[in-house]
Amino acid sequence: MTKLSYLHEPGVLHNLFLRYSIDEIYTYTGSILIAINPFCALPHLYDEHMMEQYKGTRLGELSPHVFAIAEAAYRAMVDYGASQSILVSGESGAGKTETTKLIMQYLAYMGGRASSDGRTIESQVLESNPLLEAFGNAKTVRNNNSSRFGKFVEIQFDRAGRISGAAVRTYLLERSRVVQIADPERNYHAFYQLCCGASEEERARLKLGAAETYHYLNQSNCYEIPGKDSNAVEYQKTRRAMEVVGLTLDEQEAIFRVVAAILHLGNITFKAGTAADSSKLHGDKSKFHLEAVAELLRCEKKKLRESLLTRTLVTRDGNIKKDLDPAAAVVSRDTLAKTIYSRLFDWLVDKVNKSIGQDPACASIIGVLDIYGFETFQFNSFEQFCINLANEKLQQHFNQHVFKAEQEEYEREEIDWSYIEFVDNQDVLELIEKKPMGIISLLDEQCMFPKSCAETFATKLYQSCAAHPRFEKPKLSQTDFTINHYAGQVTYQCDLFLDKNKDYVVAEHQDLLGNSKDAFVVSLFPPSAGGEKAKTKFTSLGSSFKQQLAELMASLGTTEPHYVRCVKPNSKNRPGAFENQNVIQQLRCGGVLEAIRISCAGYPTRRSFDEFLSRFTMLAPEILLDSSYEDNKSAAKAMLEKLGLTNFQVGKSKVFLRAGQMAMLDAMRTQKLNAAVRVIQRFMRCWLQRRRFLALRKAAVKAQALWRGKAARQEFERRRRETAAVRIQKVYRGCLARRQYARVQQAVLALQAGARGMFARSEARSRRRHLAATRIQMRYRGHRERRAYAKLRRSAVVLQCTWRGRAARLHLKRLKHEAKQTGALQAAKTRLEKQCEELTWRLQLEKRMRSDLEESKSVEMARVQQEMEQLRAELRDAHTQVDHLHAQLRAGGGAPTPGRATGEGTRIGRSASGTHTAPSSAAASPVLMPSRSGKDMASPPPTGKHAGIKPVDVALPMLPAAAAAAPSSPAALPALTHPLARPSSGRLSGSALTERVEEGAGAAVGSAGSAADGTVGAWEGEGAVREGAAEGGAAAQVSAAVLENEKLKEALEASDSRAAAMEEAIVSKDERIRGLEDHVSTLKDECNRLREHIQGMEREFQVLRRQSLSMATATAATTAPLQHAAHRAPAGRLSSALFGASHTSVAPSPPPVGLPAAREAASKVAATQEAEMKRHHILAERQQADQDAVLQFVVSDLGFDNNRPVAACVLYRALLHWRSFDAEQTNVFDRIIQTMSAAVDANDSATSTNADRLAFWLSNASALLHLLHRSFRSGGASGSQMQAQRRRQQQAATSLFGRMTQSFRGPVPPSLDDWSAVQADGLQAVDAKFPALLFKQQLTAFVEKVYSSIRDSLKKDISQMLVACIQASRSFRPGVMTRQQQRGQAADARTSPQSQAAAPVVAQWSGIIAQLTELLNTLKANHVPAFLVRKLFSQIFAYINVQLFNSLLLRRECCSFSNGEYVKAGLAELERWIFEATDEYAGSAWEELRFIRQAVGFLVIHQKPKKSLEDISSDLCPALSMQQLYRISTMYRDDKYGTHSVAPAVINAMRMRSSEESTLNGTNSFLLDDDSSVPFAVDDICKELPNLSLTGLHMPPHLRDSGPFHYLFS
Repeated sequence: MTKLSYLHEPGVLHNLFLRYSIDEIYTYTGSILIAINPFCALPHLYDEHMMEQYKGTRLGELSPHVFAIAEAAYRAMVDYGASQSILVSGESGAGKTETTKLIMQYLAYMGGRASSDGRTIESQVLESNPLLEAFGNAKTVRNNNSSRFGKFVEIQFDRAGRISGAAVRTYLLERSRVVQIADPERNYHAFYQLCCGASEEERARLKLGAAETYHYLNQSNCYEIPGKDSNAVEYQKTRRAMEVVGLTLDEQEAIFRVVAAILHLGNITFKAGTAADSSKLHGDKSKFHLEAVAELLRCEKKKLRESLLTRTLVTRDGNIKKDLDPAAAVVSRDTLAKTIYSRLFDWLVDKVNKSIGQDPACASIIGVLDIYGFETFQFNSFEQFCINLANEKLQQHFNQHVFKAEQEEYEREEIDWSYIEFVDNQDVLELIEKKPMGIISLLDEQCMFPKSCAETFATKLYQSCAAHPRFEKPKLSQTDFTINHYAGQVTYQCDLFLDKNKDYVVAEHQDLLGNSKDAFVVSLFPPSAGGEKAKTKFTSLGSSFKQQLAELMASLGTTEPHYVRCVKPNSKNRPGAFENQNVIQQLRCGGVLEAIRISCAGYPTRRSFDEFLSRFTMLAPEILLDSSYEDNKSAAKAMLEKLGLTNFQVGKSKVFLRAGQMAMLDAMRTQKLNAAVRVIQRFMRCWLQRRRFLALRKAAVKAQALWRGKAARQEFERRRRETAAVRIQKVYRGCLARRQYARVQQAVLALQAGARGMFARSEARSRRRHLAATRIQMRYRGHRERRAYAKLRRSAVVLQCTWRGRAARLHLKRLKHEAKQTGALQAAKTRLEKQCEELTWRLQLEKRMRSDLEESKSVEMARVQQEMEQLRAELRDAHTQVDHLHAQLRAGGGAPTPGRATGEGTRIGRSASGTHTAPSSAAASPVLMPSRSGKDMASPPPTGKHAGIKPVDVALPMLPAAAAAAPSSPAALPALTHPLARPSSGRLSGSALTERVEEGAGAAVGSAGSAADGTVGAWEGEGAVREGAAEGGAAAQVSAAVLENEKLKEALEASDSRAAAMEEAIVSKDERIRGLEDHVSTLKDECNRLREHIQGMEREFQVLRRQSLSMATATAATTAPLQHAAHRAPAGRLSSALFGASHTSVAPSPPPVGLPAAREAASKVAATQEAEMKRHHILAERQQADQDAVLQFVVSDLGFDNNRPVAACVLYRALLHWRSFDAEQTNVFDRIIQTMSAAVDANDSATSTNADRLAFWLSNASALLHLLHRSFRSGGASGSQMQAQRRRQQQAATSLFGRMTQSFRGPVPPSLDDWSAVQADGLQAVDAKFPALLFKQQLTAFVEKVYSSIRDSLKKDISQMLVACIQASRSFRPGVMTRQQQRGQAADARTSPQSQAAAPVVAQWSGIIAQLTELLNTLKANHVPAFLVRKLFSQIFAYINVQLFNSLLLRRECCSFSNGEYVKAGLAELERWIFEATDEYAGSAWEELRFIRQAVGFLVIHQKPKKSLEDISSDLCPALSMQQLYRISTMYRDDKYGTHSVAPAVINAMRMRSSEESTLNGTNSFLLDDDSSVPFAVDDICKELPNLSLTGLHMPPHLRDSGPFHYLFS
């Protein structure tokens, strides 16, 4: 990476990411190898073929690889005979152990030798790794195979480069892991391998059970490591490694006996004894394990029990035996277990070294160091202190080798270069190691005093090291101290420093195990050389470790180091994941970026003048021949200048080259050597080939001459013989050919004839078969394709249905989730839907009324039209009679004869129906025909069909009256032939138009009917006139009849024209009705578009909400490091600190040369910032376990304590303990919200369970919100901002989206005057940061969500019951009962006045009362605040009011007297329930029913016509609007007593007032809207809820028994 064009942090990080993404996990940084852990197997990179490729290659010739580093170290050792070392470093989980194995594998491959028994030195070295891993490695949070000890392997080589011996050194085994582990970590692998891999016989002999039964193992739930071989397989590998290393079977059995004894030792428990401060074994189980330990260690059972329960104090007067209490006995037991395991591990290391063997006469060594990386946790003890000291030592060695040594050589050679700054950690080492005031020296001094404790040690540190710049004292602790290491700040806790620093064995334990009957156990505890004094002599573990580090540094100082920096790409141990911030932090801590910078700024390649000239003289030989150059220095400088190199420096004894310059010189040298070799090869090959060519040519010429002569002679003889033979053959063959041709010709002709016939027949058959096969194939293929297509189509349909169903369910689920948070948008949509329903219902009602009216009118019009047709038929008959009379008069000149008159039998009468037919008169004949004979006079009147027909003398006088009556009502005649309105399929828009059409149609029908009746009556009334007019002449009558007939024709034509005009008017009204229907459909489309727009706005609102939450979290995450960097950086470096805090920005360029102070300050700011970020990261991971446990307890039903929600109190105390309110960045609040939301959203089929769960979380969430509101401190600018925010909330709440956004804004915290009462209740005042305020807002939204869920669930349950009540009201009508039912009900009413209303109420209203009672009991059981209960039931009763009142306005059958009595009885039941619930929980619920109460009171009141408008609007129904009163008054009907509604004048006044109100308000809607908003704010909750005290809170037993949660009870 030193050759990158852009050498800065982003460039290096991008290069590593690109290589890692293509499985190139190795990268060079100068001579340093960066190895990134792939977290997956890459076998192709480590096979024998790969090792063969890197064998003998120089560093950099092939791709970067760990084998290249091993080859470089091995090749340097072989070529120069110098010892080498390879230092593998990195944090836990970076792959250090695996890298060390690969290095040792390659060294064994290069220096190995063949062996017949399979136990070569190299195999023993390799097999020592799994053995030491089994007893020294364990699973941690960061690594599944973490080395819990340091290891330095010295591989010894002879002069031939063969492995001749090896030695393993270990450092600081983590002994505390034997007795204490955390979940999900594991103990050392050996314990699990023995429990799972041993045979049944072995487990019986060792008395072992499952791993879950042992205390030292079941502290964690992890027993198997995912992605790794099972414990049984690992056990077999460990056994094989023991055999290869050289452990006998007896030694192996002894080792596992000790391991089993440690497991049994952990299961021994104690309880208080009879004496004070004494203890004894707890139960038979402990006695069994004690016997097992004594048997396995082969020691006395009594002494073992005494060593665990007592201590012997050595005094001047003698030894005193002291009893131990149970806690001290547990400590003694754990101390014994740790001591045994530590001695066992040291014995294994010594055994491995002895088995492998060391070569004192080795020529050189290669050391491989695998040591733990830099560690910092939430709780850092003595182990982390020693580990970080070792890393400081290694970092100093790295600095000295890479930085210091290189710059010191530049100074010695006096070359022109610029000094390069780097971080030196010498002052940290002096702080820790320097005598007599170093930390280790002070720790040893405190350990010498018997009464020393952590407080005295911390005080000593504060007094001695306070002035050191690398030492800090935390503000809130008296036993902690902080050291600024090279990788960041680490805070150590002094609580266990003194105990862990004392490296001695308890005398009782030494005596017990030193006298064991097992030789192996005795070898683990050899007697001390100094006798009794040596047993109690103090030895310091810190000083011992410091001495080991000094020896290690001395060993490394004698070798040439090679560095491998292992990097962990992500914190989740997942392949393919690359976390930029994590990787760049490791590169900074490892000094890789500093090495890159210094390598590029310095001269990594250097050669002496003699070496340089001897190697590169051939590039410029004329310089050595020139005598003007005095020495090698001037000659080397001249050569470099002639070659055109510029990046070089010439020192006193060496030539210094920049990175890449040596490769250029080697390339030029190789090119020149290749050119010379090619010239020599060309001339030599040319000479050899020419000599060979001349010899071959001379021999070829001689051979060709001899061969050509012989060939010519042979050719002549051949041609002579051939000529003779040809002549003979020609004659003979001609004869044979002619004979044969004749025979063949005849046979061929016969064969051709037969063959052609056969072929023709065969071809015909083949064609017929081919054609038939083609048809069969065509039919079959078509059938097959159709069947396949049908099957494929059915499958596609099934698949599409399945997929669409799944997509629909997912979409429905998403819509349901989104519908929970729609808020005011949903309410607006509901109102629009109600308006649309109201309009639709009104249109359907008007249409139904209009259709009923049209049906009745159509029947009446058909009847009138039929009568009119009959009248017209009679009129035509009259015309015929008149014409006939005229013809008779013209023919005879007088009156017709009686016979003709009688023979014609012409009469004028009514239609066949006979509705207005007058009886015939027998006396009429003499009047018209006085000359009739007596026979004619005696003829009977016409009967049957002509019984009702009048004579012509009766009909003629009626014509003038009919003509006069017909024009009197011309508008009525068209209605007889044309219906008023045709049936229409559309809908009407309003009642006003329908009423006008109805009135006009009724008037038209009435006038038409009266006109027809008048005309018929006039014709019938002409009987008297007929007798008076008989005296006139027949001619005058006929002429008068003709004139009247003409007038009647004109009247009919006028009537037809008026009928056409009215038909056009009806058509225009139909067109207007269609226009109104189109307008209604347009309104529906607008409603649909508005609904889609609202849904889109809801989706946009959800997206904006998620973006706002994520932006708030991101802002909090980026603001915290910036504020910290700005606080800690000097005023002049604030911009650099801010620039470095952003992980997405490009890192700043290095400071200019010549400003060391500025560079140093910038480096300090960067280091401080990195340490702070790492500390936050580690603290967050450490708190994760506590948070998971607390959230797990909170999700369980913790119940209530004295009406106080325990879950809310636990969360509040936990947040106070974690100091989450003061944190600038934390995710605990999001986890709490997610946990509570998951608990609320859990599906449950039981409605009661859902209501109980929602009530439980509403109680806890409101209590927690109340505690937060009282705890957050306000003041200064933040208080004014909160007040301004509250004003904005109050202003925004009046709009549609105000209530939606109000849930995301936090209320203003209480003033400072309230904190005295808060402190008295056990609460703590805190300065809440942005995450805490955001959490308060999210909690507010959660409370509103749960409240809305309870309210909507109850609405959903009672909505069906309300519909049933409304429908049941139809059957509760006294008017439709029979008289017997009314008399029986009246009798029942006399016996029980309330039974008449109680019977239907019990059937329909009892369900609603039961739902209300059940919800109230649930809320009371979960101690929901009474304020929220009142708000909830107020909205529920408002919903009941809206549903009942709207049904009253929309349904005519509901607006009746009987329905009013029914609803009044139901309201009485609701009033009784409200009285029983008391005002504490019901509140203003009865007031919410004022609309339906007043409307029902108006329906059941008597003497409505006597009520004035003022009485109704002011006294009876003051809450109802004038439009609602008008609607009820017009729709009211008394189906019980038959009384009328209010007076018509009052109705007219209501109509005028309602029109004015609709004009003034701009709306015609008279329905009520259901308010679905949240009717309270955070201030209301905090004001109404009583102060919640945390003092005296009793926790559940399972939470009280949990040790990690002791702070919940403080």
